[in-house]
Amino acid sequence: MKIIVVAGAHSGVGKTLYAEKLLRALPDWAALKVTTVKRGGCPRGESGCEVCAGLKKDFEIVEDKRIIDQAGRDTARLKKAGAKKVIWLKATSKGLKSGLNKALAACKGLQGIVIEGTSVLKYIKPDLLIFVRGNNRNIRLSAKRVLKKADIVISFIDK
Repeated sequence: MKIIVVAGAHSGVGKTLYAEKLLRALPDWAALKVTTVKRGGCPRGESGCEVCAGLKKDFEIVEDKRIIDQAGRDTARLKKAGAKKVIWLKATSKGLKSGLNKALAACKGLQGIVIEGTSVLKYIKPDLLIFVRGNNRNIRLSAKRVLKKADIVISFIDK
């Protein structure tokens, strides 16, 4: 199975937008949305979404269509773009490797997978790494290391 990772400088930079574009061109591929969760607070500074507080184990694989297809979710956008299968992996840093392995195993037999998330690059070497950066200079330290490894860098004006 081929793997394309869409990584980014920070949250909200446009990773989902470019994952959608890829999936429109790759209709038999799966999509994996990866959300890294920190215990004791949201790493994105959000409140009320319950992703961080709702994670009871080190990782959770979400395939339930009622959740995946919820309007406004990145997973719904990936599905609408044409992904044959969409999985949402929510994981702590401790559970990321195991969760990623389980998510990839769930896509066995498919032609390929587009993964939206930077943190997975600790554990896999994709066939193609796309890095999305905005026009501002705010790039997380971990993302700076990823930028150096990118096969393609996409720059565009932040919203």
